[in-house]
Amino acid sequence: MADNTPILITGASGLVGTALIQRLQQTHPGRPIHVLSRRPDEVERSIGGTVRAFGWSPSEGTLDHEALEGVGHIVHLAGEPVAQRWSAETKQRIRDSRTGALHLLKTACVGASFCPRIISASAVGLYGSAADIKTEASPAGRGFLADVVQEWEDAAVGLGNLGGGHVALRIGLVISANGGVLKRLLPIYRMGLGAPLASGTQFQSWIHIDDLVNLFIMALDRQDWSGAYNAVAPKAVSQQEFSQTLAEVLRRPHFFPNVPASALRLWFGDAAEALLASHNVHPKRLLEAGFKFQFPLLNAALKNAVSH
Repeated sequence: MADNTPILITGASGLVGTALIQRLQQTHPGRPIHVLSRRPDEVERSIGGTVRAFGWSPSEGTLDHEALEGVGHIVHLAGEPVAQRWSAETKQRIRDSRTGALHLLKTACVGASFCPRIISASAVGLYGSAADIKTEASPAGRGFLADVVQEWEDAAVGLGNLGGGHVALRIGLVISANGGVLKRLLPIYRMGLGAPLASGTQFQSWIHIDDLVNLFIMALDRQDWSGAYNAVAPKAVSQQEFSQTLAEVLRRPHFFPNVPASALRLWFGDAAEALLASHNVHPKRLLEAGFKFQFPLLNAALKNAVSH
């Protein structure tokens, strides 16, 4: 990444944003990083280094335009967590935090006659729930999450069409002990209480945090990358296999009966859709581009994650 223009990052305090900034500070210590945050002073103090934080509020439509000065790339990671009980208000926040934020960035860029390259997070939820293998050429599915992801990617395309181009990384389950679903599961499985969800036959597409960070850095560096890429390891696993492998890695028993789908729906409401979905997604375009996964297999990915 020879380019030394600043990178603007949204969602910098999240799991992926934190890991990405740490890696950039290690590998490209002189590269300026701009961060958009609702709490810029707090974020700037906590991250340090070459990071400058600027205020914004997508819900209020405000953004410190100084954040855009000199920026060559925007990495959009911001988004309301999906793993919570959905109300009408929550669904709107999930949508607005992704698409509304990009529309705000586009408006600011148009006003400044500015054409950055956009690298946006996306999600395998675009494909809906299905057992058959999905590649980047597969059509979008149906349902709330699929609709949100489609709107998310459309907004990224709109920003990229200003002239800088865009890349959308369709992310699966992120394997990291520092956040996400694994952080929630580890206490349960370490007590020997882990169990598969529902039938256990639904597929889970996943990626280790280190591979995902490498993908974002490559997307920043590779100007020939364009459009959507499935940010998942080459081999999806069943929910049963994921649960069994996690228990084995932790050397804990795995004998509890599967958690009924009805219990998940009772607890999470409509949000159980995300937990029960089957995603058998293949990273066809990444493999064609020559990307080498550090953790192509789940067992090694989980062992690495829980050892840190």
